[in-house]
Amino acid sequence: MKNPFWCLAISVLTALICGILVNTAILYIAGAILLVVLTGVVWPWISMSGIVAEVAFNKRRVRCGESVGARLIVKNRWPWPAWGVYLRHRFSEQSGHLCEVAIEYIPGWKVSEFKWSFTPRKRGVYSTQTAFLETAFPFGLYRKKRELSVESKLIVWPEVQTLTSMPEIREVNSSEDRFASNRVGDFGDVTGTREFRIGDSLRRVHWAQTARQGQMIVTERQAASVCALRVIPDLNPSSYGTKAEHRAALEAVLRITASICESLHQQHAWVECLVGDKLFRCENDSYELRKLFDALAHVPVEGVQDSALHHKVSSLSQIVVTTSRGYEKHLSFRHAQHNQRIIVVHDNFEQEMEAASSCQCEPWLKLNDPEESRNKEFVDRWKKACYAT
Repeated sequence: MKNPFWCLAISVLTALICGILVNTAILYIAGAILLVVLTGVVWPWISMSGIVAEVAFNKRRVRCGESVGARLIVKNRWPWPAWGVYLRHRFSEQSGHLCEVAIEYIPGWKVSEFKWSFTPRKRGVYSTQTAFLETAFPFGLYRKKRELSVESKLIVWPEVQTLTSMPEIREVNSSEDRFASNRVGDFGDVTGTREFRIGDSLRRVHWAQTARQGQMIVTERQAASVCALRVIPDLNPSSYGTKAEHRAALEAVLRITASICESLHQQHAWVECLVGDKLFRCENDSYELRKLFDALAHVPVEGVQDSALHHKVSSLSQIVVTTSRGYEKHLSFRHAQHNQRIIVVHDNFEQEMEAASSCQCEPWLKLNDPEESRNKEFVDRWKKACYAT
């Protein structure tokens, strides 16, 4: 009953029986219904036989919640048009959203272009590999599909919150070997020259430029990073519960990780982030930060197994972002190090955390709900934690 084709097929069969046994005039009705069935089945196949299409995005990367434009280019190689065409597309397996774009009319012997915009609500890799054009015109009896000829991808980064505060990292012995190219200081490479100012050291005088300009010229160098730390998101599948809880908690961990890395990078801190078995060092430019965000977008919904680097002791202070289950596991196996700060996202894990109060690795920051990672509540708690350090 979901497809009217079978109702019409039964009607044709009934009309044939009645036409043979009762009245031959009923055979005309059977022929008319049969003609409708044949038209409804054959025409969608004919109208889509000459269609070639591809979808492209106007951006390669975008954040969750930002609008992105899409363009569908359709070439009809046959003279007859196609009506009632739909672009059906599950842009991302992680999003669970089926996109439908209706196209009223595709003219024959012509290349047509259709544009629209959409806003991705979930991070991930949005691919057009599974997209297809479909039509059931005119009667909806048969659906003819046509796959796209060219695959296009859109990388959707996790949404971030701007964190203006920076934790005071006392565990770092020295940061003079880690420099910020955007800040002027007394260490690192030479970044430029300027006029002499009262208080400048004579050791910084550029004598060649001074002789050439006829006035005192000094060199400017890089400044040491104000802090250096490693951010470790806990992506191990054992740190998450049921499927729904897993999804919400994992996305919260990724949002917090992205917010910390981007905000501290903008404040010229030395930031490292460990995602699976890859270590990203976000130093002076944004290239490594883009690679990190790409890696966060590619994290599968089931998580990533820990690598050997996950438990390796580092000289840098660490911020571990985990869940209630991950935190309990952290305590049980005593993974915590003296230079670790732990951020816990509560995921309705009811098991009691024994010896949590006596452990030196009590949560540095805790969120009561995964949704708090996308609003001002996370920003406020981060600020309080930084001031209390």
